[in-house]
Amino acid sequence: MQDIRCVCNKIICQVDEGAIVIKCRHCKRFIIIRTHGDVTVETSVNDKKVNMDYKKISSL
Repeated sequence: MQDIRCVCNKIICQVDEGAIVIKCRHCKRFIIIRTHGDVTVETSVNDKKVNMDYKKISSL
């Protein structure tokens, strides 16, 4: 399982063989998003289009 982290080093989600796994910080449930092919993760600061950080995950 691969951790996807914010620039502040907090884990945003985890990627595991065709699924993106997100844990709800309130109820602690896991949300699993199934996917096929490449995935691109994009982070930004305050919804601005500057300082974008793209991470392409091709192991799905």
